Amino acid sequence: MPSRFRIPTVSRRHFSLGLSVLVLVLAAGYLVYRPTGPATITTDAAQAFRNTCMRTARQANGGGDLVMDEATETKIGAYCGCVSDAIEGNVAPGEIAKLAQGTASDTTLQLLDRIVSGCKPQLQ
Repeated sequence: MPSRFRIPTVSRRHFSLGLSVLVLVLAAGYLVYRPTGPATITTDAAQAFRNTCMRTARQANGGGDLVMDEATETKIGAYCGCVSDAIEGNVAPGEIAKLAQGTASDTTLQLLDRIVSGCKPQLQ
């Protein structure tokens, strides 16, 4: 009696090739569809913002990129730290990216105005 169903035989090469393709497809699927955690502002980005804020404030005070006197540097540092901390705590990371691109929503711009006016006393 002949066998009704013939079990296919697979060589080691075919099995290895199939397994490799499967692993690559699963890895690509994971990379494309992996869950992303909540976006956060990195410490480097916050420090870069503070450095830019300090440089801009020095230029606005007529000092160029040079370090100013201790009292002025302390005030500028307090102001830039206040703005940076307030933005980090109150503005969503996606909106911060839009701020950098100049496409932020009106509510974010209004919040930014409130943050800046709330931090102005740090300069006095």
